Amino acid sequence: MKHFFLKAYTLLELLIVLSIISIVFFIVTPRFVSSINPQKTRNFVLRMQNTLTYLSDRAILGKKVYLFTLDLEERRYFFTVSEEGNETGEVRDRYLVPVSFPDNLVLKSVKIIPGNEVIEGKAVIPFTPNGMLFSFEIVIEERGDRYYLVLGNSFNNRITVLKKSSDRTEVLY
Repeated sequence: MKHFFLKAYTLLELLIVLSIISIVFFIVTPRFVSSINPQKTRNFVLRMQNTLTYLSDRAILGKKVYLFTLDLEERRYFFTVSEEGNETGEVRDRYLVPVSFPDNLVLKSVKIIPGNEVIEGKAVIPFTPNGMLFSFEIVIEERGDRYYLVLGNSFNNRITVLKKSSDRTEVLY
């Protein structure tokens, strides 16, 4: 009977081990959220596409120039409008609000066509009463091998989303 108690763990040792396991669990878990719930990433990119389509329609119907600004360093996008009496360019529309990118996504580059590729700083894409002024490509990296391309075509005023991985390309919308 005496040998049985000598080989047992104390309550304090068990609590310390459980604490260490729970700390490791809470540190490691957020890194795998995007692989557990890939729909979250897809929904973010599709929401961006829908917002840009709405912005284009709003510019045409409101006969105003809207600027879509992507800040690559702060990892967010926002909108401004050019109109009389609004020197700050503040947009008063509940659908055109600033949005930050989720932690699992990296805004890699923005290419405005014709023009150069922007990989740092800010990129501004104008939407006019005649539709998109320029075509554009926005590259968003989910992981090292998965990318989303948000493509704006100024000829037909359409915005398309492609999902690219190392083995295939898929049109989302």
